[in-house]
Amino acid sequence: MSKPLQYFIIVISIASIFFSLYAIFKGQKVFDALGGIVIGASLLGALYFDNYKKKKE
Repeated sequence: MSKPLQYFIIVISIASIFFSLYAIFKGQKVFDALGGIVIGASLLGALYFDNYKKKKE
């Protein structure tokens, strides 16, 4: 995976987590905003394991 694509995925995932936390802060239910947090964490986790796999090879 190219570096610009990795940076783009990191920005998207952090934005997803940030805006979900902002929605909770503004009064939205935690369960409604949980999807954005899960998506952001999943994207970061996928990048982490992809880089970990590349380092082992």
